[in-house]
Amino acid sequence: MTTPANPSGMSPSDEIEAQFDALLERMTLDEKIALMSGVDFWSTLAVPRVDIPKMRLTDGPNGARGDFAGTETAACFPVGAALAASWNVDLVREVGVALGEETRTKGAQVLLAPTINLQRTPVGGRNFECFSEDPHLTSRLAVTYVEGVQSVGVAACAKHYVANDTEFQRHTVSSNVDERTLRELYLPPFEAAVKEAGVWSVMSAYNRINGVFASSHGELLNGVLKSEWGFDGVVVSDWGAALQTVENANGGLDLEMPGPARAWGVQLRAAVDAGAVSVETIDDHVRRLLRLIERVGLNAEPVDYVERSVDKLEHRALARRAAAEGMVLIKNDDDTLPLTVEKLKTIAVIGPNAAVSQIQGGGSSGVRPHYVVNALEGLERGFGKGARIIHEPGCATHKYAPAFNPDCLVALDGTPGALTCETFGNEDFEGEAALSLERRGSIFLFGAIGVVGAGAGQSMRLSGTYRPDRDGEHVFGLVSAGFARLFIDDVEVIDNWTDQTPGESFFGFGSAEKTAAPVLIKDKAYSIRIEYSRPADALLGGLRFGVAPPMPVGLIERAASAAAEADAVILVLGSNSDWETEGHDRQDMALPGEQNALAAAVLKANPNAVVVMNAGAPVEMPWIDDARALLWTWFPGQEFGNALYDVLTGAREPGGRSPLSMPMRLEDHPAYGHYPAENGNMPYKEGLSVGYRHYDRGNAALCVPFGHGLGYAAFKYLGVSAPETIVAGEAVRVNVILSNAADRAGSEVVQLYVRPLRPRVSRPDKELKGFKKLTIAPGESVTAVFDLDARAFSYWDETRGDWRCDPGDYEILIGRSAADTRLSAIISLA
Repeated sequence: MTTPANPSGMSPSDEIEAQFDALLERMTLDEKIALMSGVDFWSTLAVPRVDIPKMRLTDGPNGARGDFAGTETAACFPVGAALAASWNVDLVREVGVALGEETRTKGAQVLLAPTINLQRTPVGGRNFECFSEDPHLTSRLAVTYVEGVQSVGVAACAKHYVANDTEFQRHTVSSNVDERTLRELYLPPFEAAVKEAGVWSVMSAYNRINGVFASSHGELLNGVLKSEWGFDGVVVSDWGAALQTVENANGGLDLEMPGPARAWGVQLRAAVDAGAVSVETIDDHVRRLLRLIERVGLNAEPVDYVERSVDKLEHRALARRAAAEGMVLIKNDDDTLPLTVEKLKTIAVIGPNAAVSQIQGGGSSGVRPHYVVNALEGLERGFGKGARIIHEPGCATHKYAPAFNPDCLVALDGTPGALTCETFGNEDFEGEAALSLERRGSIFLFGAIGVVGAGAGQSMRLSGTYRPDRDGEHVFGLVSAGFARLFIDDVEVIDNWTDQTPGESFFGFGSAEKTAAPVLIKDKAYSIRIEYSRPADALLGGLRFGVAPPMPVGLIERAASAAAEADAVILVLGSNSDWETEGHDRQDMALPGEQNALAAAVLKANPNAVVVMNAGAPVEMPWIDDARALLWTWFPGQEFGNALYDVLTGAREPGGRSPLSMPMRLEDHPAYGHYPAENGNMPYKEGLSVGYRHYDRGNAALCVPFGHGLGYAAFKYLGVSAPETIVAGEAVRVNVILSNAADRAGSEVVQLYVRPLRPRVSRPDKELKGFKKLTIAPGESVTAVFDLDARAFSYWDETRGDWRCDPGDYEILIGRSAADTRLSAIISLA
């Protein structure tokens, strides 16, 4: 489809819409229906007869990965929770721009991001991917993220619409939530993305909402999203979420992904012929697709769909800065941080996440990073030769057998650190194989050789030599979406082929892990062969393989001994993508492995140890009272180690404030008594009492309040001014004066909450309605200015079906967190 010059005198937008009218007249009904389903896992259909090009989509939100089956690398930025912890809308916009540029390098035009669901419970599997528990903070960041991505001509895709806040039974569960809770908590981020940022696409969720699948929910898609908010973009299904033919088409879904068609195609044509779906409905869906193709520039110039690895220096610098800005200093007793570099001679870097740090979460958001600077590497590089670094892992944290140690592995052709991979275009290892090398311990097969109805399946044979670096029992593991078996010296030791147990792996499509524990001899060569088969009718395939060698004894004791002799101790604890991942929620908030025992031993040996928590969601920390310094880093992207050095030494301050409430125990969170689902139904009985709204009522003790975070400067809140009386609906300006009393510059996040004093209906005690992140020089005083509209004082009136702002008194609370307010003012709404 070529866009000609405008000869008509019409506005450019009207001219383009007129071209769509003409194109719809030229297209056949079959062409229109075919365009509404993907042609493969990542692409829409090209229709050369009428010059419609294909459009490619790629996963986000902390990077633009490209095809799962590809080999190109990508920039890996901090995950959503880490970006939100910065509370910096300008930074998030910069990251959005970079992600748009990264999307282009992957030959794609649509980035499936941002994830703007809320962190309803502390154990949500994708909490790390979401911004916050709070709709206002999520909304502000969603707007700037979308603006950044779309500023370079790439479509953002706000996901997952809506109430997609659990991975438990995620393909079928019904999120049963009342209208007021939907309107006040779960819908506002999507509303802001549409009405303020003009997002070009929205992804419908897997789940049902009050019994109706999200991709068929006419009330929410056609009613709220498209009619009420004026969304004129494309609603794309989450991958495999389009399950209904007529209901999807009439309910507001525009694009079924992945392809080839499953719910639509010939079934949709039959529905149109039977009168169940109108041609006008089809035309509306196709018009939206044509509009998106136009917006991303596919009509303007020849398109290059080739994926490339483009490692930009400016992206490296941005990733490092963003990681530091999101790190939250939770405790800093006796000014333990920043460290005084010149005084340090021996530094103990301890913990399972030190040498193998977690930079991103598990699931579809994962990218192949250009490089990874783990915590240990960044600290060794930063401190250089000025200090001796002692490293002790302390314990192991893997859930599944970890990937093979590359130092122990050799492919058939002699390539070190790899297995020879033979791939066959059928299920039975027949014919000529395509050869490659496999260095990872996990293989996703999204769209690698086709999907449902696409052909003859796939099989793979991985072969090589394993030479263990120690004697003893080695635990080999296999997990697969498909069928797998493992041979050692041609003897089958794991059968995950004829006898499988369903598991949580591969987005719920995979098996539980099968293991075997043979005793191996150090330096002896063992032949390894893994066979895998994927049926032709499988939506996706996957294989995970690895081995856990015997662990040395006394790891915790060795760590404590290292801590006792060191001038400084950096204890890097956390989780990993075995535990925090798309596909399943966590069962509890426990730190994996023996990390709590490790923390207790290290803190006893050296009370000045700095605890670094490398986790994407809350964990229980029974030792927290004994820790003088606790730094939460989230999953901070490829520059983790460098950013950690910056923050620990004061080259950058920890710029983060927690975007979520961290309870002391799992039992303390608001949905605990009715979570997870029963009989396919997930009740939202807590209603509006999510996160700090729950803890504000004194329902439970908090470990880390929403909005909390320390820095290296010291701020004084000097005063607040606001009008005493206004007419309901008028804009309100609030000014807050604060100063930096420290001898170094620092940043402060000024938070504004609104509390209705005598509400006529039940409302939260207070709600975040504004925030400003300010960088303030030593001795400087600044004014933070907040402009509040009527929505800041309103609630959703289900009887009227609209927002309602009641007259009365409202307290404006100003502070550093939801639990630490410093100033207040009363505004009367007449």
